[in-house]
Amino acid sequence: MATLADNTALIELLESLDLISTGDQLIAWANTDLQSTFPHGAFIFGMARVHSTGVAPVKLFASNFPVDYLRTLKQPDGLISSPVIKNWLASSEVQLLDSEGPVGMKVDKAWLEHFKASGLQNIAAHGAYDLSRQYASYFSFHQIPRPLGEGHRRLLKILIPHMHAALLRILHKIKANARAIRTDKTLTPRELEVLTWVCDGKTSAEIASILGIARSTVRNQIQSTLVKLRVNTRSQAVAKAIKKGLVVNRQPDSQFSVF
Repeated sequence: MATLADNTALIELLESLDLISTGDQLIAWANTDLQSTFPHGAFIFGMARVHSTGVAPVKLFASNFPVDYLRTLKQPDGLISSPVIKNWLASSEVQLLDSEGPVGMKVDKAWLEHFKASGLQNIAAHGAYDLSRQYASYFSFHQIPRPLGEGHRRLLKILIPHMHAALLRILHKIKANARAIRTDKTLTPRELEVLTWVCDGKTSAEIASILGIARSTVRNQIQSTLVKLRVNTRSQAVAKAIKKGLVVNRQPDSQFSVF
């Protein structure tokens, strides 16, 4: 049974999380405040649009997470997927995967061996959907020193709703800041969505597949964006969009390029 001191520590942890409003603050909180309650060696958090075959990241935050492993999760359609992510999408339950193998989940043996080689074993992961269930947050902790068990499952069920709320605050702040510094000729929501994927290096065909729209529609949106930004090429549009903060950067804040 948890002691009063344990309960107080957890309450204080959640209260400190409720003060977070930036990505840097979230990373610092996970690397410091959270460690005494939920020790870990690496993590990756993010918000993504949910598709039937995987997820399309909107924003990622990571610490000590190898970019090479993340690249292996990218599918031909540009979406991200893994057995752990698939199991979570199917069940919405906490996922535990230790160094000996999955805890209550089925995974491909070849994938498991590749995963072990990454040094990220001992996963505890969970997330939360938004009300539309079109987007979901996902929080994956790695290199957990203790044997995985029911305690990790229960803690994540308590922590994740608060972490989900913190992530939403961060994304809303990023969006509000971008909106405040946009050009006079404001881009439409669809143009901004397409521009974000262009900044992520996606081709028109890949963007059309991800968004479920015609390739010609993507080309038209890009052309309209070039006119509004007063640039001539996609690369110029990317540079100007990043400089002006018109789009949410999809790359982790741990200073590595994802794709």
